[in-house]
Amino acid sequence: MGIGDRHLDNILLTDDGRLFHIDFAFILGRDPKPFPPPMKLCKEMVEAMGGAESQYYLRFKSCCEAYNILRKSSSLILNLFKLMGRSNIPDLSADQNGDVKGVYLLQEKFRLDLDDEEAIHFFQDLIIERVSALFLQMFETIHRWAQYWR
Repeated sequence: MGIGDRHLDNILLTDDGRLFHIDFAFILGRDPKPFPPPMKLCKEMVEAMGGAESQYYLRFKSCCEAYNILRKSSSLILNLFKLMGRSNIPDLSADQNGDVKGVYLLQEKFRLDLDDEEAIHFFQDLIIERVSALFLQMFETIHRWAQYWR
C-alpha cells in the first residue's frame, strides 16, 4: 500500500511466522529504487512459508479477503491520510489545493474500479507475477552486494 524500500533487510520474521516491515522512511509511493515493484514477494519469502505448495503459502494467497476489507474502508483510510496534510511529515504534506501527496497513489492501489471478485483475481495474479519476477531477484542480489561493500 505504498511502502517503499522493501528489501529483505527491512522485513523481519517473528517466532510464530509473521512477517513485518521495520523501515517506513519511504511511504505513499516514494521509493529510492528507480522502478519499485507493486508488491514485495520473492522466492525466499515463499520458501520461508514452506514453499509454493505449503499450507502457509496457500493461506497467504488467501489474503485477498483482507484486501477487499481494506477496499471497503478506503474512504475512511484516504480521509485519514488527507487529515494528516498539516502533520509536517514530508510524504503527507498538502499542496496549495489541500491535496496530500501520495493519497492518489494509495487510491490507485485500492483498485476501486474493480468489484470484489475482480479484485481477488487482480491480487492473486499480482502474487503469482511477483514470485516469478526476475527484476526483483536481480535487485535483491545487487542490494546484498551493496550492503556487503558498505
